[in-house]
Amino acid sequence: MEEMKICPKEGLKLRKVGKQYMIVEACEGNVNMSHVYSLNQTAAQMWERISQGNCTPDDLAECLCEQYETDKDTATQDVKRQLAKWKAYGLIL
Repeated sequence: MEEMKICPKEGLKLRKVGKQYMIVEACEGNVNMSHVYSLNQTAAQMWERISQGNCTPDDLAECLCEQYETDKDTATQDVKRQLAKWKAYGLIL
């Protein structure tokens, strides 16, 4: 069985302001600042990866294992937790 692909909601963009990362809704060249979601650097890297397309939770966990000294089980649990939050906020499909 194929693992689900993660798709960000259309129109969302990752922006970096200073040291802060945030997801904002952009439409027709404008940014809607009524809903801004702040991210730490790790979550921002995950968002960039899913924004490239064709990404699964397992892909994200593998990326975390490569970037940080963590085991696959811990990375998988962290990915699942973050994806659940993004899904609850309506940021991913």
